[in-house]
Amino acid sequence: MADSLISKAACIADLKAITKARIPKFAFEYLAGGCNDENTLRQNRRALDQVYLQPQYLATSCPASLTTELMGRQYAAPFGVAPLGLSGLVWPRAAEYQARAAKEANIPYILSTLASTSIERAAECAGDNFWFQLYPPSDLAIRKDLMARAKAVNCQHLVVTIDVPAAGRRPKDIRNGLAVPPKISVKSIAQTMLRPAWAMATVRQGMPQFASMMPYMKDISNLREVANYIRTTLKDVVDLPMLQQLREDWSGKLIVKGVLSVADAQKALEAGADAIIVSNHGGRQLDAARPSVTALEEIVAAVGDKMVVMVDSGVESGPDIARFLAQGAQMVFAGRAFMYGVGAFGEPGAAHCIDLLRQELLQVMEQLRCPTTTQLPNYLL
Repeated sequence: MADSLISKAACIADLKAITKARIPKFAFEYLAGGCNDENTLRQNRRALDQVYLQPQYLATSCPASLTTELMGRQYAAPFGVAPLGLSGLVWPRAAEYQARAAKEANIPYILSTLASTSIERAAECAGDNFWFQLYPPSDLAIRKDLMARAKAVNCQHLVVTIDVPAAGRRPKDIRNGLAVPPKISVKSIAQTMLRPAWAMATVRQGMPQFASMMPYMKDISNLREVANYIRTTLKDVVDLPMLQQLREDWSGKLIVKGVLSVADAQKALEAGADAIIVSNHGGRQLDAARPSVTALEEIVAAVGDKMVVMVDSGVESGPDIARFLAQGAQMVFAGRAFMYGVGAFGEPGAAHCIDLLRQELLQVMEQLRCPTTTQLPNYLL
């Protein structure tokens, strides 16, 4: 961990504060905000704070290790980078920086269909740590081509997100003009002028685009047509028959993201999924959703011996990762936390965020006298 960065940002909250001061308000609120009244966003935090761990101070134990076995692969830590759409809005080339940092740290990296970096470029940066998150387009030819492109770059993990049958309604984004097409206003121009480092980086790189989708939008000439394309073609509702079809079409690991109930977990298992990610989309889709950590325990009890159960939503620290692992998750993903690293410091911030979470998680395990991440459920109070 670089001394120059640790002195500036000793935790994720520090990275968040620096990011808020470094990027325009509309970009920060897109990243940090939730849907409607942001109740689910707040409940994620409150629910995690109610998970307590019990140390075993007089136990004999070995030094703590974060090494994690998952779906036939060994990772250096039990956490990874969650997908985030239009990542270039927060900082240009954010997805590339995170992908390279994930490869270096040997943790999973998931690229969103709607990221500002293409499948091919992200896979080049992440190597064997590359996973691809799919919003299945309603156009079958495009859907199959996206999957073929993922296979062509040797992607072994396809993450299908099921919790977006409707677009999330986010008042802050609406007020900021972050619709499609975006609205350029005096307010957004003023916010940009107050953040010259972001403005210059964006000018050099160009405005963020949905990079993986660009090959399918060659005949689209203006932002209004892009908006119509996204509404009508880009995403389809994922139901059980579609999930079963995706299972037939994908030969690698199939992971279902957005599960919050035992019923959906069991359906994913029946469809042939190898794993699920328990998630409420970070509070961005349903403002009456239960916190992921609340849903996790009963889902693990129902299907945890039959498939891999992972989780995201609400991770802000190493102790949060430990809380999720203690509830039975086998891998924990964070989205905003990693983006705060890049927003704060650019490319060095991606690795710094990973280092912070690794060190915090190790400290928790050593404090508990817990030798491996798989034993954390034994320390759940």
